[in-house]
Amino acid sequence: MSHANVNVSELFAEYEADFHRLLAEADEFLAASCASAAALGKADRRLTEADQAVKQMDLEVRALPPEARQKLQEKIKGFKASVSERRKQKEARNREVLLGDASASVLGKSADEHGRAEDMNQSMMDASRKLQEAKRTVLDSEQIGLDVMGDLRLQRETIERSRDNMGKVGQNYSMAGKTLEGMLARADQNRRMAPCHQSHMLLSTTGVIKLMFFSSRSIWNP
Repeated sequence: MSHANVNVSELFAEYEADFHRLLAEADEFLAASCASAAALGKADRRLTEADQAVKQMDLEVRALPPEARQKLQEKIKGFKASVSERRKQKEARNREVLLGDASASVLGKSADEHGRAEDMNQSMMDASRKLQEAKRTVLDSEQIGLDVMGDLRLQRETIERSRDNMGKVGQNYSMAGKTLEGMLARADQNRRMAPCHQSHMLLSTTGVIKLMFFSSRSIWNP
């Protein structure tokens, strides 16, 4: 691009023409239905060159008188916004390309890799099933332990009641033994005292008979 013997307005126009050309080429690369990484790289280079053209236009505008700057500065602001918008489009297309490559890589897995993935999935399912079985075993063991503890508690209560009953029976036996001993003692005492009572009764009877005999004689023999 030759800039000899041209004024500032002509330079600005040339940079502006370059900008529109570069922006159009970048749009073509971005609009391709099957944009590749190489095409996106070319679009990025066109946008970089367009950005440089905008900077050159900005420098040219700064050299103009203040009354001539405002309108051109507004135009430059629009050019910068256009470049920024294309860069966003390029980043979006770049992500699409990367995702497409990743999908193709996944779809292109070998049968061996697919088989290993299935084996791993099956192993995880088996491990999960074993974990569930172990959990059920633990729960069953816990329930058995609770049942055993309940049985032991009932047996303890039964033993305690039996012990209390045995204590009461022992007390009854002791009282019965004491009563029986008292009865035997009284019977023995009565047995020892029986001859005395008999002698006393015999003497009393003899005395009464004698008294009656002597009384009758005194009546019949005055």
